[in-house]
Amino acid sequence: MRAMVSDERLSPKKRLLIGICTLVMAAVGFAAGRVAVPEAAAVSQPIQFNHRKHVKDNGLECTTCHEFVNTGKHAGLPSLSTCEGCHAEPMTKSSEEQKLVKLIAAKSPTSFNKLFRLPDHAYYSHRRHVAVAGLKCETCHGGIADSTAPPRYPLVTITMDTCKNCHAASKVTTDCTDCHH
Repeated sequence: MRAMVSDERLSPKKRLLIGICTLVMAAVGFAAGRVAVPEAAAVSQPIQFNHRKHVKDNGLECTTCHEFVNTGKHAGLPSLSTCEGCHAEPMTKSSEEQKLVKLIAAKSPTSFNKLFRLPDHAYYSHRRHVAVAGLKCETCHGGIADSTAPPRYPLVTITMDTCKNCHAASKVTTDCTDCHH
């Protein structure tokens, strides 16, 4: 008995319909991804802080302004009272320093804004990474010490792979529950 052979090729209309459905699904997936993972918002600062002048030219350590680097989960952002230690009176004629001195004199509640944002489900401790593991600030913050104005975005993109690769290279645990709650 001879088997019947059928022509199972799709008609041009069916191929067109499948193509349109595929494009629509790809567009919806792309749009959903853009909504689920929005681009980081640009961060602006109240003072155009010059890291190079403070760190490279004047030899200040990061801990001078970021006082919790060695002891806390967060490094801490300087308050105007931290700046007041050196800038109660102007040291230069720069417009940014003049602005800073006025803010200090007015006892303004001005504060710097966080550049790095960690997801709520992730745990990170500066103390654990800097004081215990001995990582240098530039490992995660890149060339911030060379910047003459605050960056609007992090200089280094930190991903889970960044952390996992560093932990693996340092022979530190990569167990999910150590960093994710």
